[in-house]
Amino acid sequence: MNPALLVPLSAIAYLLLSLLRRRKSLRFIQGPPVSSWLLGHEYELANQAEVGDLEFKWFRDYGTVFRSAGCCGEDILMVSDAEALHHILNTGGYRYPKTRDAVRFIKQISGRGLTWAQGAVHQRHKKALSPAFSESQLRMLLPLFQMYSDKLALRWRERFADSQIIDISHWLPKVTLDVLGESSFDFQFGSLDDKSSDLRVALQTMFASSQRPSKFTLFLRAWKRALPDSVVEYFEGIYVTEEDIRFKAYVDAAKGAARELLEENSLNLVANGEKIAQENHDYLKGAEGKKDMLNMLLRSKAAEDPKKRLDDDEVLSQVSTMIFAGFEITACTLTWIIYELSRKIEDQQKLRAEIDAVWVKRGDNAVLTSNDYDTMPFLNACIKEGLRLHPGVQFTTREADLDDVVPLAQPVISTSGEVLKKIPVMKGQRVHIAIAAYNRSSSVWGPDADQWNPSRYLDPSSESKKQQSMIGVFGNVMSFGSGVRACIGWRFAVIEMQAILVCLLTQFEFELPPGGLDIQTVPLRSMNAPMLRGKLDQGLQMPLVVKRRVRADV
Repeated sequence: MNPALLVPLSAIAYLLLSLLRRRKSLRFIQGPPVSSWLLGHEYELANQAEVGDLEFKWFRDYGTVFRSAGCCGEDILMVSDAEALHHILNTGGYRYPKTRDAVRFIKQISGRGLTWAQGAVHQRHKKALSPAFSESQLRMLLPLFQMYSDKLALRWRERFADSQIIDISHWLPKVTLDVLGESSFDFQFGSLDDKSSDLRVALQTMFASSQRPSKFTLFLRAWKRALPDSVVEYFEGIYVTEEDIRFKAYVDAAKGAARELLEENSLNLVANGEKIAQENHDYLKGAEGKKDMLNMLLRSKAAEDPKKRLDDDEVLSQVSTMIFAGFEITACTLTWIIYELSRKIEDQQKLRAEIDAVWVKRGDNAVLTSNDYDTMPFLNACIKEGLRLHPGVQFTTREADLDDVVPLAQPVISTSGEVLKKIPVMKGQRVHIAIAAYNRSSSVWGPDADQWNPSRYLDPSSESKKQQSMIGVFGNVMSFGSGVRACIGWRFAVIEMQAILVCLLTQFEFELPPGGLDIQTVPLRSMNAPMLRGKLDQGLQMPLVVKRRVRADV
């Protein structure tokens, strides 16, 4: 389809939408000036030099809630207020679902998995998968996390000198992908052994041109957002972008790998008679008691209770969803934590001393347990601070499915000068959940909210202040989300980071290279990724001096 034909169709659609949006107007709330009615602030936000530059400034200027502009005059409610977020995500439950365009996009990039599901369907998916992320199950996986952490350290010792600059952002995704593959799906990606796969190539290239979307791309997304799903699906079948092709390549590769895994484990996705049914029954009987991701998917596929059953495509989509969401963001967070510890050597030394003390107590040849990791307060403070200062994603979006009144912890001033302690919203209102802005809110974290300071979690007075908001599932940060849609794998990610950090800091020291690093935070494959300023074309990078450590004191 010729892109020019979209213009008249868009004009008609947005004329109707503009009339509808007048009843959802937030013009009584302050917000930044708009230079383009057609694109609003969406092009500026998507193309800012540093992730968060505009939002952070606007939240400082207008308060914890303000109005931004979407395409064609749409009003968007921008929220970083602690009480408002708790109301929307925790109290609201499923009353603030993901927006239709977000759901379509998730389905396009990972299929009908957990992150795509809404309402009762999400509950069904979550119930099917939750046992794989229980504390008891994750404790059983800890030796696997430790094994791959040791394998990463071994690869560094084999390939690099005693002191050498290593791009850790190249290596950390290898270990997290290998951990995810084997722990969740009994699949060996072999990333640390330099094995390649169609799935990994498709994942790395799927957002090749999405880093800095054009005005037309943003307008096309808004146009899709405005129209019914059936109309969008019709036009997507006619006009296919390069982005659409890359997304499909990843989903096809992920589902193909998932299908092979499931078939290898005696569960065919196409029923063909009593023989297959008997094989399924025999396999599930033999796997009784196992609660890893693969076995939970097998059980959900075979469940008789429709409230627990996943259909064929949902089963395959869980694999593509977990791979997409489960390894790169964790690796990126680890990259940022090690970077901050390289900038603050005194914190790195403090953490290493804490780790060494545990080794002395347990013995050099001991195998650390989850309790050992949990009793390292500064280790967990560093993980929380890394998640807070460098969340994996910048924001998420929701849409009110009913008229509502959103309470505020921090009142804001209206356009007429009135003090607003509550914000009325109408059904259909789009809400921007500003994860990174909340994580840096001075009203929650204090005047040093923009600074790395893991000791804030060890200060009782600071802790009591943070507990007032009760947001999130770990450390009061929003990086794993909050409420019924909080990240199901947050415990998995935390234990994995504990194991990798303890292993690497036991065996290596990290420093900034001579001359330091000029790091820029850039959106990449939906992450807030570190890149070298002036070298964005080279992709994600974090080159640090890595020195082998001699542990004479342990």
